Amino acid sequence: MIRGLLAALLVTAPAAARAQAQAPLEFDNAYRAELAAESAALRARIQQWPAPLQEMNQQISAALRANDPAQAQRIAEALSQRDPANADVRNFLGKLQSVNGQPAAALERFDEAIRLNPDNRWFYVNKAGVQAELRDLPNALATTRALTTRYPQWSIGLNLEAALLDGLDHTAQALKAYERAVAATPPSAQILTNQGMLLRRLGRQADARASYEAALRLQPGYSRAAAELASLPR
Repeated sequence: MIRGLLAALLVTAPAAARAQAQAPLEFDNAYRAELAAESAALRARIQQWPAPLQEMNQQISAALRANDPAQAQRIAEALSQRDPANADVRNFLGKLQSVNGQPAAALERFDEAIRLNPDNRWFYVNKAGVQAELRDLPNALATTRALTTRYPQWSIGLNLEAALLDGLDHTAQALKAYERAVAATPPSAQILTNQGMLLRRLGRQADARASYEAALRLQPGYSRAAAELASLPR
């Protein structure tokens, strides 16, 4: 459950967009909007790079289109050496290292990206994702709490915190984190569905139904919520 949720949360830079398999969970409108906003902001930042660095970024994209993530990583490493203070480069080099089976190196790159730009929320998400893939849930939670302390009203971060707490069997804390998440912004059918799934596991079927119905009011037709609601006993 945690693995799938984190895979769905990881954001990928445009140059590395094909380095990651498609997430197993359906994004809702809130997640799509947040990811689109970050992608647009990243594209704008890349357009400010010097032309030679933009060309290297295009070479990374070409390597990924050719299904050669190792070559993409080599170019990204060279790009990082050319521009060592660029947090975005460190971030997508970390993602490539993760894809290429180098999670320890990836975590170092994400730490560097966070030091260079501690305001980018998705750097924390990416780092927590790799930590969770390694089943290092306590440190993934610590990373996520650094994020939610910095952005206490960002529902995406609170949802991740809730999922990690659930994965660590801290059920009461997970429920409270979901309550904070559904009260935060952006409002999300995906988060309401996640909350409902935990409530259902706890035997609170009426509360689970209310969460699924709230998800469908927020985003009519959201398939995860509809499927969970339909599967509830009558």
